[in-house]
Amino acid sequence: MKAPVGIGIIGGGMIAQIAHLPFYLSDDRCDVRCIAEERPSLKAVLADSVGRQKVVEDHEELLSDPEISAVIVSAPRPATGSLTLACLQAGKHVLAEKPMAHTTEQARQLVGAAKAKELVYAVGYMKRFDPGLEAARSLFEEFVADGRLGPLLSARFYDYSKSYAVPPPPHARPKESRKKRFSSWPTAPAWLPEELSDEYAWFVNAGSHDVNLLNWFFPEGVSLISAFGSGKGVVSAMFEGRGCPIHLDVTKTEAGRWLEGAEFLFERGRLAVSIPSPMSVGEVSRVIVDDLSGEGTEITKPEKAVWSFEAQARGFLDVLTNGTSPRTSGVDGLADLELIETMWKDIVSKS
Repeated sequence: MKAPVGIGIIGGGMIAQIAHLPFYLSDDRCDVRCIAEERPSLKAVLADSVGRQKVVEDHEELLSDPEISAVIVSAPRPATGSLTLACLQAGKHVLAEKPMAHTTEQARQLVGAAKAKELVYAVGYMKRFDPGLEAARSLFEEFVADGRLGPLLSARFYDYSKSYAVPPPPHARPKESRKKRFSSWPTAPAWLPEELSDEYAWFVNAGSHDVNLLNWFFPEGVSLISAFGSGKGVVSAMFEGRGCPIHLDVTKTEAGRWLEGAEFLFERGRLAVSIPSPMSVGEVSRVIVDDLSGEGTEITKPEKAVWSFEAQARGFLDVLTNGTSPRTSGVDGLADLELIETMWKDIVSKS
C-alpha cells in the first residue's frame, strides 16, 4: 500500500470549503495535513472539519512541511500566480484555481518552474470533468472523423452569465477582512491600456473557462480572425479551426438562470451542449444531437451525476498516484492565456 498523499490547502474561503476540502477529506488516497487561513471566523469552521492543529495562519508553514507533497491553491485571483510559484519552488505539486495567472509572461514563469523541478502542475478548469462535456467532446470527435453528419460547418461557444444563478452549497463566509495580504501579481499585461484593465481581468476570470473549452475541443489550435470588446462586459471573437469559423461570445448577462454552452453545426445535423451553473451540485451538461430525422436526441445522463468539482479532485489524485496527465496542465493554461492575449491585442488595435 502506498502512503497517502500529503495535501495542503492555501485559502479557506467558499471554493476551498465546498469544492476542494470535502473531497480530499473523503478520499483514502490522501491526508489533508494543513490548511492555511488566518481569518478567525474561517479558522473556527475549518478546525471543525480537520482539527485545530491543522489550521495555520501562515502558508509558509505549509510549504516547509516535508510531509506535504501537493498543494491546492484557492486564494484571491491576483495572488494565485505568486502562491503557485512559491509552492513549485518549495517542491510541491500544485492544483491552482483558475486563472493560473493573468498574463502569458506570468504563466510561462510558472510552467518553467514546474518543468525545472519535474512537478505536477494542474489548473482548476473543472468543466473538463463534467460527464456531459466529456460525452460531447467524444461525440464531436466521432462526428468529425466518420462524417455521419457531413462536414463541420461552424462552431460556437457562449457564456451569458454574470452570477451563479443558483445558491452555492452551504459554506461559512468570513466575518472580518484579511489582516495579512498575499503577494499579488499584475492582473493585466503591461501593454494593455489602463482603462481596459478591469475588463481584461473580468474576462480572464469568466471567459477563460470558455477559452479553455474551445482549446479542448480544438486541440490542434485555432487562428484568430477578429475580436471585439465593448468595454461594458461584452467580448466576442471569431476564430478559424478545422477549416470552419468558431464564434466565442462572453457577456455579463443576468437572466435568472445560467446560460452557457456550445454548439457544432454540421451539414446534416447539430451537436449542442448546455452547461449548468458551477454551483449546481449533481447536474451535468445536457447534450443534444439533431440529425435529419427531425427529432433531437438527448444523450443519456450518467446514473450517478458526479459534480465536476468532485471529479476534478479525484482526477488530481489520479495524477498524483497513478501518473496520469492533468486534464488541464499548466502548459494548457498557458495556451489559453496566449489565445486571450491575442484577442485583446486585436481589441486594443481597434480602440
